[in-house]
Amino acid sequence: MPLRLHAVVPLEDQDDDNRADGTSLVPFRDLGAITTEAHQFLLGEADAAQIAAHRAIVDAAFHHGAVLPTPVGVLFRSTDVLIRWMELHYVALSDGLNFVEDRMGVRLHIERLDGKPDERETGSDLAAAAAEAYRVLRRRAVAGVPLRTEKVTGLVLTAALLVERDLWKEFMTTVQAQRDEHPKLKFEVTGPWAPYDFVRMQFGG
Repeated sequence: MPLRLHAVVPLEDQDDDNRADGTSLVPFRDLGAITTEAHQFLLGEADAAQIAAHRAIVDAAFHHGAVLPTPVGVLFRSTDVLIRWMELHYVALSDGLNFVEDRMGVRLHIERLDGKPDERETGSDLAAAAAEAYRVLRRRAVAGVPLRTEKVTGLVLTAALLVERDLWKEFMTTVQAQRDEHPKLKFEVTGPWAPYDFVRMQFGG
């Protein structure tokens, strides 16, 4: 039976006897692969329902502990193939889980509060202020990934940040301080999320 892989987690963080979300846990040493059954081994573009289901499974695992989310729609032909993949990438998966443990993903978006709609995300004044604010917030995070840049200068406007779970309140306090310091900017923060933007996995062809 083909399996759809949703995430890799520490085995000790999961309770395989009480899985009410339709998922199964495939163990390898101290790792667990959270999977669901696929009707056929056929790759295709995921629809909105599949994306939402994948997101719900990953977020549920995130509430239990460290999680390495996979892209939506990753399929393995069988349990044996999945276990061989986990064995091949065991060190990288273990290191990845250690890196994201007790850390949370945050999405940060900065734009101009005023101005015409087609000018809300351009201009050197926005770029300089947004870059300064991002540098301050980046220092409060373990890692940062620029996701979208300002159109004129290339400075960061949208980014993902990885924040220590215990320092979440301090991070949000810093966000509020930047709002106060830059009243012409709008700061939108979403999260905490599983570390979607900080996980890259290798899947053989």
